[in-house]
Amino acid sequence: MRFSFSLTELRTNNEAEYEALIAWMEIAIDIKIQNLQIFGDSQLVINQILGIYKICKVEMAHYHRRTLELLKQVPNIKIIQVPRGQNAKADCLAKLAKEVTNTNEETPIYIGVYNRRVLEPALL
Repeated sequence: MRFSFSLTELRTNNEAEYEALIAWMEIAIDIKIQNLQIFGDSQLVINQILGIYKICKVEMAHYHRRTLELLKQVPNIKIIQVPRGQNAKADCLAKLAKEVTNTNEETPIYIGVYNRRVLEPALL
């Protein structure tokens, strides 16, 4: 499952990475996903979550703590760091979110991408 969203307030890249991860984890928990693979291109965020890097900034500690709380709620998780240049799907979703951001309205814009027809054409 892939999703894209846009932040309406200014964030650092690492804060935005954590925000996206937390938002996704909340969705995954709400729909009761049991097996989850997380692909991230932020070396800092992924390695902080895996316990390889220390958290030096207080702001990051709050994001890190919330992420770990959410990760405990999904039984089977695999976290994979993908080099930034090789994460084309994430880049595409980020560009989509940027293009459809509508900060003047509170009503979100939903976009669906279907890999199949909703209805099959009638055979003559």
